[in-house]
Amino acid sequence: MEMTQGNTSPDEESGLDKPHQYRILVVDDSEVLAKTMMWMLEMLGHKVQIATDGPTAIEAAKSFDPEIIILDIGIPEMNGYETCQAMQQYPILQNAIFVAHTGWGQKEHRERSKEAGFDYHLVKPVNFEALKSIISTLSKKML
Repeated sequence: MEMTQGNTSPDEESGLDKPHQYRILVVDDSEVLAKTMMWMLEMLGHKVQIATDGPTAIEAAKSFDPEIIILDIGIPEMNGYETCQAMQQYPILQNAIFVAHTGWGQKEHRERSKEAGFDYHLVKPVNFEALKSIISTLSKKML
């Protein structure tokens, strides 16, 4: 919600703390899954962009400056590991939180995602409550 100077939001008027709103980039080669996640995150008040492959994700990240990047591992052109490593080379993304979301949940995949620079590893179908918990944890760290 955009506000002009002098206006207060209903949350401010009621004294309720509003959760931190993040810029989130969702990367998944399934456009349906990406859009579904985008809509759920937008319902929580976040600004969301989507991409469906590695190179497009990198370009989107450079212009959107996401604070959180939810990145599928099995994407075309560059896999999620490569995309994560490439994104981390850009100074604008050095403080971004990387969340792997993938169908690959075995120990070696979790270790490989950590080596690639992911902060979290979620297995599809992603439990939205787990994702909300990660975002909530990040919000508390930002205070």
